[in-house]
Amino acid sequence: NDIAKQIGMGQDRELKERVQKAVERVFEMQDASGAFGIWGPSDGDMWLSSYVTDFLLRAKDANITVDARGLKQALDRLQNFVSYAQDFQSGGESRAYALYVLARAGRAPIGELRYYIDARMGRFSSALALAHLGAAASLTGDKPRAELAFGAAIKALDAAESVALRQDYGSSLRDRAAVFTLASETKVVPATPQLVNVLAKAYQSKPYTSTQEQAWLLLAARSVSEQANAATLSVNGQPHQGKLIRSLTAAELKNGTLSISNDADAATTAVISVIGSALTPEPAMAKGFKLTREFYSLDGKMIDLKSGAGGTSTLKQNDRMVVVLKVEADVKGGRILLMDRLPAGLEIENPRLVDSGDVKTLEWLKTSVKPDHTNFKDDRFIAGFNFFGTEGRSRRGGDDGDGDAGENRGPVSSATVAYIVRAVTPGSFVHPAATVEDMYRPDRLARTATGRLTVTGK
Repeated sequence: NDIAKQIGMGQDRELKERVQKAVERVFEMQDASGAFGIWGPSDGDMWLSSYVTDFLLRAKDANITVDARGLKQALDRLQNFVSYAQDFQSGGESRAYALYVLARAGRAPIGELRYYIDARMGRFSSALALAHLGAAASLTGDKPRAELAFGAAIKALDAAESVALRQDYGSSLRDRAAVFTLASETKVVPATPQLVNVLAKAYQSKPYTSTQEQAWLLLAARSVSEQANAATLSVNGQPHQGKLIRSLTAAELKNGTLSISNDADAATTAVISVIGSALTPEPAMAKGFKLTREFYSLDGKMIDLKSGAGGTSTLKQNDRMVVVLKVEADVKGGRILLMDRLPAGLEIENPRLVDSGDVKTLEWLKTSVKPDHTNFKDDRFIAGFNFFGTEGRSRRGGDDGDGDAGENRGPVSSATVAYIVRAVTPGSFVHPAATVEDMYRPDRLARTATGRLTVTGK
């Protein structure tokens, strides 16, 4: 709402209620230790736990009601993690974030914070981790160490991103936005035009953005908004001071004229966003993933259902079949979201994955990697995977503090899942595309073709 008001978009009167519901929802993801999981109150992840606790503290500052017991439990978990975490050679993203969140809550362990900045700062692998150390030091009143850590963070922003897939839900753009935000909030480093340009160039290079990138970009926008007030523009020959936001319909673009010029000495940026719905289905594509959708009878015989690959097919009412989805990535790792949208005439019959021993009549089908999350809705099937694996990681946190529980396996690059559907409603229906994407590198995605399915009556 702060940003919306500044750019003239008006206020969302229901925003506080929605944030309140979000606070209550994330507490449902908290386990007995105080940690949070990405899909539920299991497999607690310490970077994610720091992120959620950061959100809760910011919500509390915005006069949102936050359960005091749950918040204390979350802070206690971060405190225990920092106190008992072992030394590390590289990484450290989770403990740096935990130190920052504890500092926001007035509970920073001063000794550990000074030790990491003085003796271990070179081992932290991301610019954001260094900025978290600097912001934590600033919040504890240690300006020299804060400046030292922020200087290292800004220097690290210039380095090329060497890790294609990261376990801290991040990217180069997310780090740039977060470093800018933390520097502006703590006022250790001024929000210089150079920092703004670094962030803007990183954003312009991204065709898609993740939820992490969007959240931190919004905070960065709030931090830099005051600079935009100095803009001096001319709109259709009339002077205009400050930010300019205009929404134009297709008719206005066709029939009218909008002329904008920059009358100030400094350069300014013009951004044009086009919003609309496609008139035709998007074609199949593969970028970083290969996605295959196949159909089988319950006894394992392949069904040539052309509508699943962009053609046309016909089923009879009450026909049953197994939908098999195969995902293959070009690299190992990533947090993967698979979604298969159903034609309106079909419905999922058995809300369980076809896994070994789960559906006895389908023992011919073996799935490769068990999803962390599945959801069987009326109109779609959803599965979430952690392709990073859980090898060498414990519930109490390993070298980088990303403590996960569950099966012990290394990183993977493929998975196969399946579910059973039944044709229930006669008619002619669009057979939507199945999609897969890396949730935190959404430029890596694949999509099948869209077809047409007819269901005939009995």
